[in-house]
Amino acid sequence: MGKRQIIIKGTDVKPSHIGEEVNIEDKNLKIWHGYITDVSGDSLTFRDARMKNHTIKLADIKRVFIDRVTAY
Repeated sequence: MGKRQIIIKGTDVKPSHIGEEVNIEDKNLKIWHGYITDVSGDSLTFRDARMKNHTIKLADIKRVFIDRVTAY
């Protein structure tokens, strides 16, 4: 099995990404890791490894990295 890395802009995050494990790069070049729990309006909420929820405005997100497992 392999992995495919998908990189999307913060403004392109959709509710269909809920549940995905992601790395989020913000405009200050800080990297956040966690699972997306909500995408609503102009913000994204994710849960980190400590089970703490964080909310970030989509406009403040530079890129979102998603790793997907592939069959090849």
